Amino acid sequence: MPSREVISDAGHRVAVIDLGSNTARLIALSATPGFSFRLEDEIREVVRLRQGMTEEGLSEAAVARGLSTLRLFKRFCDSTETDVVLATATSAVRDAANGDDFVERVHSETGLTLRVLDGEREAFYGAIGALNDTGLRDGAILDIGGGSAQLSEIADGRFKRGVTRTLGALALTERFPISDPPKKADLRLLEAEIERQLNSIDWLEQMVSTALVGIGGTIRNLAKIEVERQS
Repeated sequence: MPSREVISDAGHRVAVIDLGSNTARLIALSATPGFSFRLEDEIREVVRLRQGMTEEGLSEAAVARGLSTLRLFKRFCDSTETDVVLATATSAVRDAANGDDFVERVHSETGLTLRVLDGEREAFYGAIGALNDTGLRDGAILDIGGGSAQLSEIADGRFKRGVTRTLGALALTERFPISDPPKKADLRLLEAEIERQLNSIDWLEQMVSTALVGIGGTIRNLAKIEVERQS
């Protein structure tokens, strides 16, 4: 987040850009004395940045979608006289072989400085948001996005540690194409991969009986499905 000097005066307008593997979001907030924020605007665009990614990196089509969306966001920030723009990228850019090239291209073509979050930092930011909203004291926070999933351990209301794994909805769909309706054999392969990655988290076993808070696009979609099912 910006320094205290940056946001201490009333009237500052701050935009936060989150370029995810599946979706890009921009939220615009007005800063007030005491470092409180009020949401002013929000934009959401599906970019599917991770779609078609290979060992060589992001596909040209995905790069074009990402750049187009970031140009839109930059024009919005300029037109609304935004004072501070915090632009971040996560799993897709972090994992891509051409991720650094993409960041440089974003800066040269849009003027935005894209900060690529490492896995633990991404988990930390997600956990802070969930803690502020839920008041969780002890337990875990699961954030499932398009490219990766972050799992954070919470102790005494604070972030203790977090890890990231390539268990995002889009990443798994790319690796394990599943028919509709899904076949049992396909689901078993998918479940085996999920279990393999989760088993690599050595502290996870001790949290079996603790509270779990879910955030992220996949969790929201599951919640919507459950609401419809019960209505």
